[in-house]
Order: sequence, then C-alpha cells, then structure tokens
Amino acid sequence: MILLSRYDYIIAGGGASGLSLLHHILQSPLRDKSILVVDKTRKEQNDRTWCFWEAGKNPFESIVYRQWQYVDFYSANFSKTLDLAPYAYKMIRGIDFYEYVQAQASQSDRVHFLQADVQAIEDTENGAVLRTDVGNFEADWVFSSIRADNEKAQAKGHHYLLQHFKGWVIRTPAPFFNPEQATLMDFRIAQNGDCRFMYVLPINERTALVEYTLFSADLLSEETYDQALMDYLRSFYQLDDYEIEHEEFGIIPMTDMPYPSAGGKFIVNIGTAGGITKPSTGYTFTRIQQDSQRMVQRLSKGESPQRHINRWQQRFKIYDSTLLNVMVHNFHPSSDVFTHLFRNNPPQRVFRFLDEQTNFWEEIQVANSVPKLPFVRGLTKALIK
Repeated sequence: MILLSRYDYIIAGGGASGLSLLHHILQSPLRDKSILVVDKTRKEQNDRTWCFWEAGKNPFESIVYRQWQYVDFYSANFSKTLDLAPYAYKMIRGIDFYEYVQAQASQSDRVHFLQADVQAIEDTENGAVLRTDVGNFEADWVFSSIRADNEKAQAKGHHYLLQHFKGWVIRTPAPFFNPEQATLMDFRIAQNGDCRFMYVLPINERTALVEYTLFSADLLSEETYDQALMDYLRSFYQLDDYEIEHEEFGIIPMTDMPYPSAGGKFIVNIGTAGGITKPSTGYTFTRIQQDSQRMVQRLSKGESPQRHINRWQQRFKIYDSTLLNVMVHNFHPSSDVFTHLFRNNPPQRVFRFLDEQTNFWEEIQVANSVPKLPFVRGLTKALIK
C-alpha cells in the first residue's frame, strides 16, 4: 500500500465512531473518495461489546450477535419482566464489527489504514493536516474521535462521573440460562452510595455475558469487580460451577461538560470526543450511527459536515444534567430512581425519552413518574449552573 500525502477524508481513530463513519461513507455516493484511517492499535481483538435498544433494524443488523425482546428489571422492592416490542435489546461484539467494516474497506483501493500515533491535528488554508509519528497527512476534512488526555480537568464546573464495568462471558457445564430473556438491570446488589447494577445477557442455554456496572467518580480495584461478579452469581443464581471464557472492561464518561463538536474549521470531532455519548446513560452506539448518517448526507450535498445546534433539542441536556445532579449529590438513591422510572412507565416511553424522541407531554409523564423533590433540586442546579 502506498500512502498518499493528501486525502479527501482522514479518520483519526478506528473504533466505533471512526469505523461507523467509514461504513456510511462506503455505502453512499462518496464511496470513491480517498480515505485514510489512522489508529495506534490494530482492531483485531474482541475488546468490547456494544449493547443498545432499537425498534427496527440498524446498518449492522447482519452482525447483531444476539437480541432480546423480553428483559427483566430487579430492585429491592420491585421486579418485572418487560416486553420491549417493537423494541429489542441488541448486542454487537467488537470483533464482528471491526471485521465487517474492514472487509468492506478491503473492496476499495481508495481506503488506506495506518497504524500510527496521532500527535496533532491542525487547520490549513484549504483543509486540515494530521501529524503522526510516521509522517504528516493532509485532507479536505479530518474526523477525530481522539479525546483530550486532561478531559476530566476540563470539566471544571460540570459533573464528570464514570460509567465503568467489568464483564465475564461465562459457560456452565449444563443448560442453565433462558436465551430468550435477559436481565437489563438488577439493583439488588449493595449500592454503597453509588448507582450499581448487574445485567445478564444469555447467548445460549449455557453461555451468558454477566456484567457489573457502576456510575461513580472513582474506579474499583480489579479484585473488587471480580468479587462482585462471583458474589452475584452465587447469591442470585446459586451458581459456582462455570468457566470464564472472556473478560471485558470499559470506562465511559458521564458528563454534562460541553464537548467541542468542531476541532477546527475543517476538523470534526466524532463519537464521545464530539459529545455524542448520552451523558445520563453512557449509551453511544445508536447515536453514532445517527450522527454518521447526518454527516455523510451533508457531505454528499457538498455541505459542511459540522453540526448545527437545535435549540429545542437542547432541553435534553438539561434533563441529563438534572439526573447527574441527583446522582452526584445523592439527592435520592439511583436504584430507586430507576425503579420508579420502569414501574411507572412502559419501557417504550422510557426508551423514547432516553433516545430524545419524546414530545413535551411524554416528558411531563416521565417527570411525574419519579420522586419530585430530588428532581426539583437537581433541575434547579442544572438551570443555575
């Protein structure tokens, strides 16, 4: 492969947002554009799992590993099996996603991949330049998913929680799980002043992904995550005999800090670096697809891919900040907030609300379903911030 000195597009970061954008470009009239994808590591490992809900199909439907229409919700004083239809809760494995997009890209001699460390991205008079440890490359547009090293320090005056999780794919010696039904949230574990829950996604009768998820300011020791998973399987499933086939660990920022959507006139920040992650939930994958489609549509029309602010849609940022205030300041136990949310609303309304697709009347219904005083306090802080 002979690298060019200038490309139509450069994608800095070959993870979910970068490869999603590449996929959407290759499925569009822009498929003949020259594209360089730069990442410091090769995407050859099953290093993560993306889970999301949706009604209908997504651009990666053919590689959805498993999906569930029925999910269980548990808390100390409430439990229910939720029928999500027309939604389904879906799982895509990282390795399947990487291989799928890379296979598409291999069909084009206009797409190049480079393993390199990105050192800087700067505007030029008629585009942008990407500086790496192996050379510099110019493009009409650079799309970057690279986040700042001092991101938390930049969040001064804003909330910055972490969603961190440790997951095991376990296999039992005999059939044990119901592959048609998953556990979306189980709050019956010790909360310790945080928001902590387990979820269980059965892959087949003998295999499941069991994950321990926390919303908190600080990470735990590796042993603490492992002990929590072992205790959960023993206490709630009476399960001690299993093999751990795969482990995964992840950290997602949950912050109302405004991420700059533009890194420059010809530089577009994408994924979490572009503020695409939902601050109150950490969900990102579906939002990445929507953002990628929007950018490709604008590029196809000869327009700038930079985002434009929808003032009315900004109300959801206030809702996100409100919930973060409730969690950060411990105005009310998070487990009870989610219990009220799923006990007093159909899951479809909850999903529409979290997808920012509700109307104002539905949002009032959601607000009325949770404890009033804690959220009034949280809203007040969000408005005067």
